[in-house]
Amino acid sequence: MKKILIFIIVLCLAAVPASAQKSILFLLPLGADNIAKTDIESINTQQDIDNLYGKTLIHFWEGAQIAIAELGDEGYDFHVIVRDVTDANKLERVLAEPDIQKVDLIIAPLFGRLFPTVAEFGHRHKIPVVNPFTSRHDIIEGNPYVYKANPALSSRAAYLCNHYPGANFILWTSDLHATHDAEAYQTYFNDHNITYHKVPDSTFFGDHLSHTKENVVIACFNNAQLFSKGISKTLQANKLPHFTWVIPEEWLLMDEFNIDNMNGLNVNYFANYFADDTEEHTQVFNYKYGEQFHCLPSVRNYAYQGYDIAKFFITLILNDYRTPNIQTIAYDFQFKRIEKGGFENHKARFIHLQNYEFKEVK
Repeated sequence: MKKILIFIIVLCLAAVPASAQKSILFLLPLGADNIAKTDIESINTQQDIDNLYGKTLIHFWEGAQIAIAELGDEGYDFHVIVRDVTDANKLERVLAEPDIQKVDLIIAPLFGRLFPTVAEFGHRHKIPVVNPFTSRHDIIEGNPYVYKANPALSSRAAYLCNHYPGANFILWTSDLHATHDAEAYQTYFNDHNITYHKVPDSTFFGDHLSHTKENVVIACFNNAQLFSKGISKTLQANKLPHFTWVIPEEWLLMDEFNIDNMNGLNVNYFANYFADDTEEHTQVFNYKYGEQFHCLPSVRNYAYQGYDIAKFFITLILNDYRTPNIQTIAYDFQFKRIEKGGFENHKARFIHLQNYEFKEVK
C-alpha cells in the first residue's frame, strides 16, 4: 500500500517546474492513471504488487531519482521534467508542449512503436535522445542525435572471435526455439568468413568437438525440455574435449537450471546488464533505494538501469558532452558513433560461472 502512495507523490513532485540551466525530459510508460485507480483492498501479496507494476517502468524512474539526487548533492543545477506516456496520443500532446521543445536531453525507454516519433522529434530540434533497451541497430541510422545503450547482437560474435581466434565454433541452435541472437551469430560468422558447425538443438554437439582446437559451443535455443536433455547428455558423456560453453541468459530463469550441475562446466553468457552485488557501489545504491522506496532494486525491475542511464547521460550533457568518469551498476558504456548516424554502445558483457557465482570477465 505504501508503495502506491510513494509512487504517486514522487511523480507529482518530479513534474513541478523549476529554474535550471539545462532541462532533462523523461518519457516513461508509467501508467500512473491505472495505478492510482487500483483498489488497495485487492493488493494482498507480493505477486499482486508485481502484477501491478510489471507493465510500468516505475522502478527505472526510482533508480533515476537516486542518480538525480546524487548529482544535485554534487552541485549540478538542472531541471527535470517527467511525462507519463503510454500511447501515441499522449506522446503527441507532450511533444507539442512549448517547454518540451527546448529541453537539452530526452531519456525515452518507451514501447517500440513510440520511439521513432521521439527520435524524429529529437532530430528536428537537435536534442539528444537516449534509448536504454533496444538492440535494434536501425534506430541510430541517419540520426546523429540518438544514443543506443544496448550493444548490437553482433558484438557477441565479435567478442568471441576476438577472444578465441581460430577456435572451433559450434552453433547449437534451432529454427523453432531460436533465441533473439541466433541469426546475428550466423550473419557475423558468414560475413567474416568464420568457419562454424551448425548443430540442431535436438542433437548432442559432442561429436563436433575438436581434440586439437579450442572449442566454443554457443547455445541459441530456449526450450526447457531440450535444455534438460542436452545437460543430461553433457554430464553423462565421458572424456569430452574441453569446451567453452556460451548459454542464453534466459536459461538462468528456467526451473530446470541447476547451478550445481553447471558449476563444473565452463559456463558463460552474454548480458546487456549485469550487477555485481559484492561491489561496494552496488551495495550503497541498494541501501539508498531500499530506504527510500521500501523494496529491493534489481536488473530485472530496471532500477539499476534507471540509475545508470540518468547518472551517465545527465552528467554527459552537463559537462558539454565530455564522457563522464562515473561508476555504473548494470551497464558498461563504450559508445561509438556510426557513419552518418548516432551512437551505439559497443561493450558486450561476458559473464562467467565460477564457484557458484557469476562474475564478469574483464
